Amino acid sequence: MASIVLRKPSNMRKNRINPEKLFLYDNFAFPDFVKKALSGAFRDNIRVFLHDFAEIQNYCVNGMPVWCTFLFTENDVVCPLYTVEETVQGSPTPFCNYCELSGWGHHFVCKRKYHFIIPAKADWNEPLDGDFAELESLKLYGLVHCNGFGHLVCIHGLRYNFNFFGAEDSMEFWDRLCTLLRVRSISADHVSRRGSVELNLIHGIAYGKSWLAKWGYRFNGEITEEKHNAAIRYLSKLSLDLIISISMSNRNANRIKSIIDVYRKCSTNPLSTISDLLKFMLALDSRIGMVANGARKLNLETGESIPMGFEKLVDSMRKSCRWPARRLEHVLLVIVDLLKEHKNENLGRDCGLSRQQLRDGARRSIGDTGLIDFVLKSINCFKVENQIIRRATNPLSRLAEFSIQECPRSYNLSVDVWTVCENVVAMWPETKLILECDHFVKDWPIGGRVVGQGLVLECKVLPSFDELEGQLGRRLSPGEVVVVKPCMTVADLKMVAQGALRDTYCVMDEFEVSQIGGLRKIENDKEVGSVFELGAQVWVRGGGLDLGTRLRHEDGGWKMKG
Repeated sequence: MASIVLRKPSNMRKNRINPEKLFLYDNFAFPDFVKKALSGAFRDNIRVFLHDFAEIQNYCVNGMPVWCTFLFTENDVVCPLYTVEETVQGSPTPFCNYCELSGWGHHFVCKRKYHFIIPAKADWNEPLDGDFAELESLKLYGLVHCNGFGHLVCIHGLRYNFNFFGAEDSMEFWDRLCTLLRVRSISADHVSRRGSVELNLIHGIAYGKSWLAKWGYRFNGEITEEKHNAAIRYLSKLSLDLIISISMSNRNANRIKSIIDVYRKCSTNPLSTISDLLKFMLALDSRIGMVANGARKLNLETGESIPMGFEKLVDSMRKSCRWPARRLEHVLLVIVDLLKEHKNENLGRDCGLSRQQLRDGARRSIGDTGLIDFVLKSINCFKVENQIIRRATNPLSRLAEFSIQECPRSYNLSVDVWTVCENVVAMWPETKLILECDHFVKDWPIGGRVVGQGLVLECKVLPSFDELEGQLGRRLSPGEVVVVKPCMTVADLKMVAQGALRDTYCVMDEFEVSQIGGLRKIENDKEVGSVFELGAQVWVRGGGLDLGTRLRHEDGGWKMKG
């Protein structure tokens, strides 16, 4: 798995991109020397990342500096990842609505926010636009506060586009970037809907879990995971025959039956339940598990081969042989006609022809046997007009056989899935429960993490009794992560914790640490490694909290919540 390129892609503009700061987007991973450099807390790692592995741009967005990390795909297409640093003091929007929605409104206001943005492809060669609210124009948008808590705001392709797994690469990229930078926790609220149909619902019925759960996101709401899973199991087992019967009173009854029938004919495996149907429909346009060069596509969830387009198949064959495209096309069309003729002779039953039978039939009109053999060898699964041609091994003869099945002449994943879910799935009360499960969060635990020879600790401020009774009367804000050497003394830890807290929170700009430990003070001369375990929470006491600032809590600072 490549992670950094030491050559220039052919389309990289001269003097614009540093090839040593160019990273692979597909199967994204940073090399070890980058991981080693990012060994601290998020607030420190982001600074190192921007300084060493991104390029400062010669413009600002709404007064905020912009950095760019260049990513490239396996097709040598360069894609920009922009990072915008927002300083909260002086910002017109210092408070975070996403924190309030996520239940983090009690967090102290952080001094800096970092916006991670990949624009739509059409804007890759343009300066970053300052209007972050236009989410539909972004491929990815994440926001992380300097304390490591953040929000996945947008993965482009989920909101209106029913090419669901078009966002798969972006999500994988985002998850690995968060891990690399050592974020603390990321929230995600589903905005992936068209009308009342959500990706959470469709993916859940098809695969038995929410889309975000694949990356370790858990439910973060009032509905329990047990209730959600029970609703998913009930809906996923609904019989297609039962659905057809129940839907007869629906004004779209004929359309629903037509969709089910046509995908049943298209599938080589029986489709009995709504889960089978949705899984197969999604597989047709899914990018999951595709071999990168497109020579053979396989969906890892279902094992189904995903049809390759006719022109794409011809193009892939042409690149690896001496025959021109027109001759390759001719052989493919002859093979299609032979399979159609064979199916008609068998009254439309799906029975295949062996490789030798097809070879003999093609030789009646094509003299070049080498060309025929090459084309037959290249066929796995392709689509031409409304027909899908597949090669599979006959379990009895153990010989390769080729078959042809009808597929919707112009099947439309978006329309078909939307029709099934709006007119079928929405009839059951379990659907409403699943749609309410739209708040998710993923945590990256502090405990158990070793960084080099450092000890990772969470320093949490313990306010005085008067502060708790007065202006801080709510849940405590989370502690701040520090990485220290085990041989460091408690006195040294005071200075490290004080610097970290001052650097992170507006309310602690002049905070002075006077004591490590809660009610019982830990002596200054003790070594940290002898007192605290890896990932331990360290209580910090002191004075100087700026209780008069309006930049106190992320939900606005003056609200009193439990």
